[in-house]
Amino acid sequence: MRFLIFIFLASLLLSPVAVFSQAQTPNPCTKAAINNQDAGSSLPKCINQIYVWSLGIGALLALLMTIIGGYTYMTAAGNAEQASTGISYIWGAAIGLALLFTAYLLLNTINPDLVNFNFESYKGINPTPGPGGTR
Repeated sequence: MRFLIFIFLASLLLSPVAVFSQAQTPNPCTKAAINNQDAGSSLPKCINQIYVWSLGIGALLALLMTIIGGYTYMTAAGNAEQASTGISYIWGAAIGLALLFTAYLLLNTINPDLVNFNFESYKGINPTPGPGGTR
């Protein structure tokens, strides 16, 4: 029975490896990808990937805090202080998650280039003066 549980947990933990190994796009933050591309196009892709991963990590942390808050609330056993602590954990996680994705939605609504991180949209904003001070 323990062997079956071990096989189940191992397959559960290793399933993301099988899914991510089939991805067609290479990681833009690796040294090989940076050497193959020019620095102007690989840096924004790397920053964008870090931004998307941080959104996912923030959502996972909010889920973890919700679980901890629910566990604290359920095990309060009549202790009002512990119950209110659990409720505050849940509300804090919900508000934090709402702030996280509202910031992304707001930036995407204002200008999608703020969340896509590409340098092409900023060309011509502040051009350097040419010889003799002309633009």
